[in-house]
Amino acid sequence: MGKIKQGILGGFKGKVGTVIGSSWNGIAYMRGQAQSVRNANTPAQQKQRAFFREVQEIIGQLSNEQLAFLVPTTPKGMTRRNLLSQQIAAVAVDDGETKTVDLANINSLGNASTAEMPDVTIAAAGENLTVSWNGDGDFRTEHADEFPTVFVANVTKKKVYLINSTTAIGASGAKSFNVGLAAYGEATDTFSGFMLTTGSTEALVGFGTPVTNRPVRPKKNA
Repeated sequence: MGKIKQGILGGFKGKVGTVIGSSWNGIAYMRGQAQSVRNANTPAQQKQRAFFREVQEIIGQLSNEQLAFLVPTTPKGMTRRNLLSQQIAAVAVDDGETKTVDLANINSLGNASTAEMPDVTIAAAGENLTVSWNGDGDFRTEHADEFPTVFVANVTKKKVYLINSTTAIGASGAKSFNVGLAAYGEATDTFSGFMLTTGSTEALVGFGTPVTNRPVRPKKNA
């Protein structure tokens, strides 16, 4: 039974109905009694937990240095991992039975400034993974001498990578670079990705320079 202190307007200690009273440092507090959940393992909850694990497994592939590279400005009220988790979760595909991440629909990550950058094509052939881009635009004209970093997703195996280009963006025309396929997947895998720029006019090694520009996200249902 709860005991009321200091008259009817004062605090109380103990349980009254579904309300529990307590005090800390002389301040009275009241809280509702915790409610039991009879079925905490419904199909909907199982689906959501599996989706959450998938998102975390994808984010977990990125090192702290890579996270800082993608998210140069510390987000308010959350960690870098939480920010990227939200962005990746935004491309969820739910068919009613399962909920999963569609890596092919990720076209921008991080919180650096956005810019209109060349679309990237990633194709596996033989022993190489070829990253290429084409198309003219103001961004390429202004940043022709910069070496981009490319976010690469193996859609089939749910793997993600950051690959530094050995080729400058170029003012116009088709440009590309190759990396060994074995480190990123197999020839039968499907790949997707997009370009990130760092402002560097030298090919990067590692991720010491944060992203300065990332692709503009297209409007939903565009």
